[in-house]
Amino acid sequence: MLLTDTVGFVRKLPHQLVEAFRTTLDVVTEADLLLQVVDGSGPDPDGAMAAVHAVLEEIGGGGIPELVVFNKSDLGSSAARLAAAHPGSVAISATTGEGTDELLARIGDRLRAQMGTSVLDVPWDRGDVLAAVHRAAEVLSEVPGSDSMRVTARMADEDARRFAAFAVTESAEGTQG
Repeated sequence: MLLTDTVGFVRKLPHQLVEAFRTTLDVVTEADLLLQVVDGSGPDPDGAMAAVHAVLEEIGGGGIPELVVFNKSDLGSSAARLAAAHPGSVAISATTGEGTDELLARIGDRLRAQMGTSVLDVPWDRGDVLAAVHRAAEVLSEVPGSDSMRVTARMADEDARRFAAFAVTESAEGTQG
């Protein structure tokens, strides 16, 4: 997982400034999930969010999944009120840590939802592979068979490629019970 922080966006960001920060912003287009951190006590949070969306569109990052995080919940109820008005968002306080557990859970949920599900048959003599699958993926089910363990797991594409030798093909899946 790659985490990066980009330059803060402001309204009517000059095109030259967007160009100057393009290499910093280019990483945005490769993101699986964007966290848009909004000052929950600011004068115009909705305007700030619109400014971010305008810049994202300009750099080709408009379609990337986003989680809106309203910061400064410790300074009053504005952040919580904003989070309630924007379904799927979360209110936090970077100062006190309030809301960070919920934020981490939401990040995990959103990233897991983007992962594909793989079905693997791991031979009993390949406990190393079974352990690696448990480390790399979210194991949804395990069904023991006579020669192998049938594992259904949610995993990132690179892990699915890593375990491709154990993947159950659609035709094999339909013929095995």
